[in-house]
Amino acid sequence: MKVFFDASVIIAALLSPTGGSSLLFAYIGLSKITGITSQTAVEEVVEEEHLKKLKRSKQEIEEFIAQSGLIIREAITLQDIDPYKDLIAAEDAHLVAGSILTKCSHLVTLDKKHLLREDIKSKFLPLKIVSPKDLLEEILFTVL
Repeated sequence: MKVFFDASVIIAALLSPTGGSSLLFAYIGLSKITGITSQTAVEEVVEEEHLKKLKRSKQEIEEFIAQSGLIIREAITLQDIDPYKDLIAAEDAHLVAGSILTKCSHLVTLDKKHLLREDIKSKFLPLKIVSPKDLLEEILFTVL
């Protein structure tokens, strides 16, 4: 299962080492899922506003990402985003583009306002846009 990670999930894993987002990183380490993100999402994680909230340096966050097992795709370009710009909020189009370009089956996010809505999810099928909780339930269901 190839899963594209939104910056929100990476940030949540850094904030809560025992939460659902962190558990997804454990599944990457166990090779239960293939975790992918983009340089665009990584740059979002290390923005100054997030560094303050995370109380970590840019170097510490980059080290966490490097050791996480995530595969980092190059930055998403405007050309990559173009097919999706009228279907989703501009600031989130890079996530859909990255998910589709990397042939992921899932996009995992905590963005309820822009991504985890049924009207948005249905636009990008067969890509499944899910929360960490939903993805964990799916992983556990397929293992049992």
